[in-house]
Amino acid sequence: MARTYTLATFRTRCKRRADQDNDSFIADAEWNTLISEVYGDLFQVVVDTGARYFETESTITATGATSYNEPSDILHMISIDYVSGTKRRMLDELMIQERQAILGRTGEAFFWEFVDDQIYLHPNPASGTYKARYIPQPPDLSAYADGDSIDVACPAGERFLIWGVAAIGLDPCASREIAEQ
Repeated sequence: MARTYTLATFRTRCKRRADQDNDSFIADAEWNTLISEVYGDLFQVVVDTGARYFETESTITATGATSYNEPSDILHMISIDYVSGTKRRMLDELMIQERQAILGRTGEAFFWEFVDDQIYLHPNPASGTYKARYIPQPPDLSAYADGDSIDVACPAGERFLIWGVAAIGLDPCASREIAEQ
């Protein structure tokens, strides 16, 4: 079950934790930016555990093209599945050593590779539907409205975000020090 609160709720809680709830030294827009930065760290911690909490997918419609654009918000590719009706078959990731043996072939894809910003399906399918499962980039919360929800995954994520932002709010130099690490 998701643990979500609005941006306004988090901002208020961060300000209170830093004992700055009635102080305008840091503008709300800057608090939102700090929340976004620390949330990015929290997001990465969850992803680094191997948890698939933030996983999503996008559709690739095969057209015979050599390659397809990566999803615009991708952080990490997980897998690619061939979809036929309600059935799915996971493709194997093609290792660089195997590439030469499969290049130039056409037909239903059994392998995939992700190079730079392109997804390659091998053999090269003329048609078909494929689903790319991936971890997206963390969202930029500084662009969120006050009523938009933020998912921190669990109580520890909630504390991580509030204390992390409060610590930076108490010491504006801390954000520079954290960035240098």
